[in-house]
Amino acid sequence: MFALDIVNFTQQKVSLKLLTDVATYTASRLKLSGELSLVLAGDKRLHTLNKEFRSYNKTTDVLTFPAPKEIRNALGEIFINLNDCRRSRKYLVVFQKKKSFTYILVFLLIHGLLHLAGDNDETEKERLQMVAKGEKIMQELFKNDIIKENL
Repeated sequence: MFALDIVNFTQQKVSLKLLTDVATYTASRLKLSGELSLVLAGDKRLHTLNKEFRSYNKTTDVLTFPAPKEIRNALGEIFINLNDCRRSRKYLVVFQKKKSFTYILVFLLIHGLLHLAGDNDETEKERLQMVAKGEKIMQELFKNDIIKENL
């Protein structure tokens, strides 16, 4: 069973239905189960978390925290920086062309779920593999009409 709780600490509007549909499909595809907390925040919160938990004194786009194994039915938490989703230039290297706010948001959600499934991006090779997996899932979302609009 997969359950999703979304908290938006920003004033930015996002489609909760789209995020729920994407998370549900991706979790099923990756054989993930349990409760997931998705937190949408801004630079300050992601900077604080990045500094506290990863010792990086800068903001970041996505952070993933797996739930401790002893907590039954818990998958973990994903924090996404909505401000970074608006910085499309930052992702030109990843996508080779400009992408929309919603595309980047969905991609970062998938990226977080890939981390919960055990993928890492500590090396360039791992990062490229995760990007490729994320792009493949994005294509499936379009193909299966989970994403119906042009992003």
